[in-house]
Amino acid sequence: MDTTIQDEPTVEASPDLQTVMNDIVALKRDFAALAGHLKSGGVAAAGDFAKAAGGQVGDEAAHLMALLASHGERSAKAIGQKVEEQPLLSLLIAFSLGFVASRMLSR
Repeated sequence: MDTTIQDEPTVEASPDLQTVMNDIVALKRDFAALAGHLKSGGVAAAGDFAKAAGGQVGDEAAHLMALLASHGERSAKAIGQKVEEQPLLSLLIAFSLGFVASRMLSR
C-alpha cells in the first residue's frame, strides 16, 4: 500500500492542460509556504505587541502606585493630626467601631 502523494500528475494530457496542472501544484506549494510564513510572522508580531503593551501597562501601574502612595501618606497625616487635636473623640470612635465589628463578627 503506497499512500504517497505525488506532485506531478501521472495522466498523459495535452500540453496546455499539463501546464495548468503544474501551475496548480506550484500554487499549492507557494500557498503552503506563504501560510507558514504568515503564521511565524504573526506569532512574532503578536509577541512584540504583547511586550510593548506589557511595558506600557507596567508603567501605568507604577504611576498609579505612586499616586496611591502619596494619597495614602496625606490621608495618614490628616488622620494623625485629627487624633492629636481630639484624642478623646478619636478614642470614642475607635471603641465604637471595634464594638460594632465584634458584634457583627460574633453572629
